[in-house]
Amino acid sequence: MSASRPTDSRPSRSTDPDPGAGTSTDAPRPRVAIVGAGFAGLNVVKNLKDAPVEVLLIDQHNHHTFQPLLYQVATAQLESGDVAHQVRAVLRRQDNARFLQGTVVGVDWDARMLHLADGSDVDFDQLVVAPGAIYADFGVPGVREHAHFLKSLSEAVNLRSHVLRRFEEADRDPSAIDRGALTFVIVGGGPTGVEMAGALSELIHRSLPGDYPHLDLSRARIVLLEMADALLPPFSEGSQRHAKKVLEKRGVEVRLGTTVEEVRRDGVRIADDGFLPAGTVVWAAGVQAHPLVAALGVDTTRGGRIVVEPDLSLPGRPFAWAAGDAAASTDDE
Repeated sequence: MSASRPTDSRPSRSTDPDPGAGTSTDAPRPRVAIVGAGFAGLNVVKNLKDAPVEVLLIDQHNHHTFQPLLYQVATAQLESGDVAHQVRAVLRRQDNARFLQGTVVGVDWDARMLHLADGSDVDFDQLVVAPGAIYADFGVPGVREHAHFLKSLSEAVNLRSHVLRRFEEADRDPSAIDRGALTFVIVGGGPTGVEMAGALSELIHRSLPGDYPHLDLSRARIVLLEMADALLPPFSEGSQRHAKKVLEKRGVEVRLGTTVEEVRRDGVRIADDGFLPAGTVVWAAGVQAHPLVAALGVDTTRGGRIVVEPDLSLPGRPFAWAAGDAAASTDDE
């Protein structure tokens, strides 16, 4: 199998004869390519540590992000370095694994070749697709253009800067508060939305008062919008009630059964409730598979996830698997 891989310098698959024995002693090991350095991808790499294979981990970023804590970066509780870890450092002690920074844009299943955005190709014997997920906008106009997301380190850092600029704006011109400068709308009452709302409340009422002694922070609003009739849908009813009670005690306005029809630069339009001016809109209303999945030519289910067998292999392709948020796992095994 040949490939044009200007950035791929792995040893040749060919074997050199042993002059003493007259037979090959350096048999090539099969390559397992893993796309995505998230939780799923890294766990696959680690579980192959003692396997007789060559592992190649590919990701567009050279760091692994601990996504559950991104909301703390966005609210200035943690620095970016606290939730990001260099992939090469993680793989340093695993002899059979190496890392390639690149963006996978397609695959040739017959040739078993991955296509990268820079025009190069990477061949594989076995493949694990684990690119993660992005937030789903559900077709709501303006989400991609005007809302903030919390799926990457850069998004969290940008959101933090944006939030702090809103306080600077209000401190400079208090009338901006009437236009929604200090109104923070969070769409989605799942774990990310709930955590973000609580962290914003702590930032506003505990961390910032000393920095803005002349600004009336009691006028700041945090509005959490959830389309369902309860927060944290996957959790128990007791947890749902507790989360709502705690957030409301911290000053968060929780609106259940609320549908956002449009996101604008200066706020959101809510079904049956008109327009809500806001200087910041955070979108945390569900996820869908990474766009890469659509370029793979595989069968998908709701949310763009890859149809898989019970062992997570792709139907008709026993040499390929999907893992993590990209896999439509049925948990049959």
